[in-house]
Amino acid sequence: MSADSVMIPGSGEPLPDYGNEHHAVDAVDAFEITARLEASGLSDRTVRRRHGVSDVFAYAQSLVQVRSSALAPQVPEGWLGVDALLEAVRRGVVLILGAVLGGLTASVLTANTRDVLIAGISAWVVGQSVSGIVWAYAGAGQLKRGIARGAAATLLVTAVLTCYMMVSLVLPSHDATLAGLTMAWCWYSCIVSMLVILGRSRFLLAVLSLAVSAVTLALVLGRRGSPAAVVIVAFLVLGTVTLALARLVRGIRERRILDRSDWRTALAPAAQAGFLAAALSVALTGLPAWEGTALIVATVVAAAATDPALVLMRQRLMWSSRRTPLLRHAARNAWILTMGLSAAIVFISATVSTLVVIFLVQDTRLATTVIVAAAFSSLATTSTTLNAFGLPRGGVIFAFAASLSAVAWILVGDIPGILIALAFLVAGIAVLLARVTDPRAYV
Repeated sequence: MSADSVMIPGSGEPLPDYGNEHHAVDAVDAFEITARLEASGLSDRTVRRRHGVSDVFAYAQSLVQVRSSALAPQVPEGWLGVDALLEAVRRGVVLILGAVLGGLTASVLTANTRDVLIAGISAWVVGQSVSGIVWAYAGAGQLKRGIARGAAATLLVTAVLTCYMMVSLVLPSHDATLAGLTMAWCWYSCIVSMLVILGRSRFLLAVLSLAVSAVTLALVLGRRGSPAAVVIVAFLVLGTVTLALARLVRGIRERRILDRSDWRTALAPAAQAGFLAAALSVALTGLPAWEGTALIVATVVAAAATDPALVLMRQRLMWSSRRTPLLRHAARNAWILTMGLSAAIVFISATVSTLVVIFLVQDTRLATTVIVAAAFSSLATTSTTLNAFGLPRGGVIFAFAASLSAVAWILVGDIPGILIALAFLVAGIAVLLARVTDPRAYV
């Protein structure tokens, strides 16, 4: 359920400073960067201790490479970059298959839907935090360092959850199933997020397709050993993705220790995921069990659709801004495109929830579920899009607005809750339209 952990962040705001990359901006060559670094107080001894290079000039040469990779524009030749769009589609399918596999495995391990929800939400928040750390470093041209710090965060979270599981095993009044399920799901979310960032979506798609097919077949056959087969498949997937990541990061010689900047970077994506998860949890309390299932399915599908929609949106905006000489024309095109793609995601979410209620629940009273799914996906998409276009705080604010709307819906009723969600949505769209008016948000 790590809804946005596979999403590429925007470039509207400066990335956090994880070293001295700002000295490389607008520099002519490595000699100018060297002069700037020495003027800032760096010495050969300092760079040897901090960065593992021989002297300041060698470090300046590495910053030249960082500058070139971080600032090189990636503009599609036409209005559509097929490779990037297909990669985003694969990420979305990986998200859906992972959610399906996790849900089926959890349903076999425990019949308590509360435990499944807690484990899924925990994986969502943790996966978002780790991927936020890695993407920030990757955007600064330090992908290897980002993967090393992401691995450190993953190990830290896993160690904490392992201690929780051990305590649950010792205390007779506690059930260790929730702790084990949460630990496995969080581990999976972190590992898959890093593999996606490393461009291994094809591999993940193949592994998860086989796993979901095997689990579905085992459950359909309904034999006595089906639950054990499902758990074995899930552990095989965990082992496979873990080995794949271990092979890719084996040669990375970066420090696997988190510092203060890493915690700050993880705060915004964790808060965004936490507020969206809170909104989803509150909304589920106001729906019957099967309609709640429809809402969860619609949420996952909407999150998966958001990724390729944002890639398509960014490509189209970049292409349009280079073909339109007048700023007002570019702004109008940006507004139309933004509104169109946002409406498409909401329509997809509402349609999926409708189909699930009709065919799975077999109930024609679906108005409430469809409206709730559309409202939640609208605010979640707005939050994610603002984050993708360089406004992480805006993403957190409108994720919080989604949770407020859900609470209002439960406390004061359908109509007031819908009106409050609509007011927040209008405000979010206004902020988003103002953001995409400036081409610097996406070029």
